[in-house]
Amino acid sequence: MQKTKNILVVATEDPLEAMRVAAGLTIFGHEVTFLFSLSVEVSEAFQKAAELLELAEVDKIYSLEPFEECEVADARRVENLWRESDLALAI
Repeated sequence: MQKTKNILVVATEDPLEAMRVAAGLTIFGHEVTFLFSLSVEVSEAFQKAAELLELAEVDKIYSLEPFEECEVADARRVENLWRESDLALAI
């Protein structure tokens, strides 16, 4: 049986793809935390990707700067996100 993991997905270059990947990882039962590391334009494509995160029940969503309804993560929180994860993906 496959062991589920705590995975941190960090949107570094392609936030929309990072959101799709994060949602997809939940299919395998992994616990996913998402971090926006850059500003994102809220577009129709963004809204669809955000719906995927919601449907996949990715509830731990953070941002390095104030953005939408995301919790802002300071340096200490980001450090803890990295330490608490079994695996981190930067996309």
